[in-house]
Amino acid sequence: MQRVVAGLAAFLCVPALAIALLAPGATGARVLGPLIWLWPVVTLGFAVQSLTAIARTRGSLLVAAALLLFNGVAAWTATTRWLAGEGIALPLWVLTPGMAVASVTASLAGAWAFAWGTVPVLPLLVPVTPAPQRLGRAVRVVLAVGCAAAVSATVLALPRAHEMLRATRALDTGVAEVSARSELAIGFTVFGPVIGSPSGALARADVALADSLGATAVGVTLVDGVTTAALDSVARAVEPRRDSIALVVSLRLPSGDAARAVEGEQTDATIERIVRRVRPSVLLPAAPVSLGPPTRSLDEWKAFYRRAAAAAHRANRRVVIALATDASSPTDSALVDWVMRGQTPVGAVALTVGDASDPGRFADALNALARWASLARTVPDVWIVGVPAAPDLTGEVVQQQLVRHALLWGAAHSWVRGVIAGEASDIITASGLRTASGRARRALAEVATALRLQREATAAASAIAVPDSSTAGGRTILPDSLSPPRP
Repeated sequence: MQRVVAGLAAFLCVPALAIALLAPGATGARVLGPLIWLWPVVTLGFAVQSLTAIARTRGSLLVAAALLLFNGVAAWTATTRWLAGEGIALPLWVLTPGMAVASVTASLAGAWAFAWGTVPVLPLLVPVTPAPQRLGRAVRVVLAVGCAAAVSATVLALPRAHEMLRATRALDTGVAEVSARSELAIGFTVFGPVIGSPSGALARADVALADSLGATAVGVTLVDGVTTAALDSVARAVEPRRDSIALVVSLRLPSGDAARAVEGEQTDATIERIVRRVRPSVLLPAAPVSLGPPTRSLDEWKAFYRRAAAAAHRANRRVVIALATDASSPTDSALVDWVMRGQTPVGAVALTVGDASDPGRFADALNALARWASLARTVPDVWIVGVPAAPDLTGEVVQQQLVRHALLWGAAHSWVRGVIAGEASDIITASGLRTASGRARRALAEVATALRLQREATAAASAIAVPDSSTAGGRTILPDSLSPPRP
């Protein structure tokens, strides 16, 4: 039986891993989505093999124990990721190991790896017989040491991971105040990162969602090198709704020193082409400072935004240029202060926090923005563009809390112009308001509730401004309940 379990687990390991990597995205959801359970089943098979083998091993017990612990962590994280991806609300202690593994991965490979942090944790078969050669024994020892180090790092990361999850779930949960500011634009990003023409099915689904909810803002992310055909496709999709929505366009430029080669006349031409064809309400010409070239100085950032504003205003004087910031560095603070002092071509500030590895940092960034605004004489329009989320790792409740907090925070500050509550659907990673298969996550209900409350508040205000009354002979006839008593 042990050999059967080990053989099946080893045989299915590679295809199950491929399914786990591809199924959450839009390209593989339809075909591979129904098979996403295969990866947790395979990891559980490795864990069962490890458990049965450790009692029968005739080799090193320490090596077998280290591999057993590693396989147990792999099975736990894969299973909880699958359950959370199905929308099941899990306790914090169940989610914490996966959060810890992903945090360790992100600390080694960068924040971009957080969303994939638990998937490449490949389980290993526990050997039963001793290695016949010295080289084989050395390899087993190296693997055991590596597994022990990985498990130790995960254990050390557990307290911080649990604290991050707990702090996020403790955010204020009220959302009724959103209805008090009907002018707050609310929506989400559609189409995913656009470089070529977006998928027709994805575009129709995202636009239909915006129409059904009555979204008053729509975000679009364009990648440097976006084609003219893609711009025309985006323009055609939003054109019928242009009078009722605010269109927020973000241009994603290359990071690192390679950005210097394109952020000249080529980028100016791209910005001008985007503004002419798409006609956005708000344009973010670059990612936040923390994602840009590390060697760029404050003066270089100011010059870049002046040049971007000049290129955009050549095409359309009414477009608003927004400074993208994630409130993570002194340069962010200096640039925001530069914008809030006025006399700059930048007319808005866009808070863009894309790092989902520390959900609580989003609330810290909002607090920093409020602190900067309190020191300014006049505060420009502020947009919240995106809410960092990894619901497969942190659970959908955390994403729901972050979106709810962003809506409440935006409604509480009169200078907040709008909230873009993340991607409409999963594109590459599981981070959207809907899964790639179309299942709505809990955070989408928060957006729908906020929009509904705004419509109700607007309708009530209109009814008060224009009371329901009828006239006869120039006199207003009041309803019986409002008529003065007869003598």
